[in-house]
Amino acid sequence: MRCKHCYHAEEGFDNTMMKPDYAKKMFAIAAKDYSEIFVVFHGGEPTLWGIENFTDVLEYQEKIESEKNVIFKNSIQTNGLLIDDKWIELFKKYNFSVGISFDGPHNDDLRSNTEIVYKNMCCLKEKGIKFGTLCVENGLSIEHFENTYNWFKNEGFNFKVLAMFMSGNALEHKELELDVIKYVDCLCKMYQKWLFDKECNISMQTFEDLLKVSDRLYCIQYGGSCIHNGICINPNGDIYPCGRPYTSDFILGNISSLENFSQAFNTAAYKNLERISIERQKQCRKSCKFFGVCKGGCVSSAILEGSFEKINNTTCVRAKRLLSKITEINTEIYKFYDSGADLSKLNPHAVKIIKKSREGKFNFMHQANL
Repeated sequence: MRCKHCYHAEEGFDNTMMKPDYAKKMFAIAAKDYSEIFVVFHGGEPTLWGIENFTDVLEYQEKIESEKNVIFKNSIQTNGLLIDDKWIELFKKYNFSVGISFDGPHNDDLRSNTEIVYKNMCCLKEKGIKFGTLCVENGLSIEHFENTYNWFKNEGFNFKVLAMFMSGNALEHKELELDVIKYVDCLCKMYQKWLFDKECNISMQTFEDLLKVSDRLYCIQYGGSCIHNGICINPNGDIYPCGRPYTSDFILGNISSLENFSQAFNTAAYKNLERISIERQKQCRKSCKFFGVCKGGCVSSAILEGSFEKINNTTCVRAKRLLSKITEINTEIYKFYDSGADLSKLNPHAVKIIKKSREGKFNFMHQANL
């Protein structure tokens, strides 16, 4: 598709395909130490790998499961362009969690082949495949966010919002850059409407996560902690901390010489990443009252923004402004709930989250310092 915001484009578009044996070795190594293994197929565009390669490695997963006490849980993040009946059957057979990258009514801003992808999404829905949608908001679309929300609701597509990230190919399209104030204001305006949208028939994960930020709750983003429970393999076999972009300084080895994950986690590159993450968290803990919510944020985002050891990059500034407004809104909503008011006025999805919050059913790691 050559998406306008593709971060992989920073080093040029790459059509290298992973050898299936690389994936198989990764699965075998994971099965040595873990009984439940979550696998995410992403890219680039993972469906370009082909049905045959997917079937090959998924059958290998089944072989491992038959020999060991191991369960693989697979998911895929795709642009949806190549999805057809064969892909749908594969998703069903192997119980895939499916994510589609699609921006609703403004999909043409960043991507192409909108009508084809939309048709494929409708086909997924008709065939009973549940999927979530990642919707990227940019500088041209954010003022029309209410239209975007209504479009997803009318289509019955669950979705989550991602803010446009200025890296890679996006740097060639400055007109798409998000204004922090405008983004936060538009998002919060729609969030308040969502809270009272009694006809909401979809999951809007961004708003659902934000509603969990209250006086009694914990972090909704574990920040640098994700580097401790995931690992990524690139098509050429290089191992990285995660699927988000990192420079070559953070290569943790290559699958050709890897025998167990502890090798990767004991490299100098990984130790340096841990040091960076710890230093960011120390600074954030001292200076930000929202540290308990984001735990220092994403290390990869900080690296892309050129300041991984320092705080107050664009992502950080945007998050603090957003959380400041959200906590004000949520304080009133939780007071409304605690007062015993008529909950029929609220979005039923919101009511469920508030109830779970007050009943202590969310299992977060650290209490937010709000």
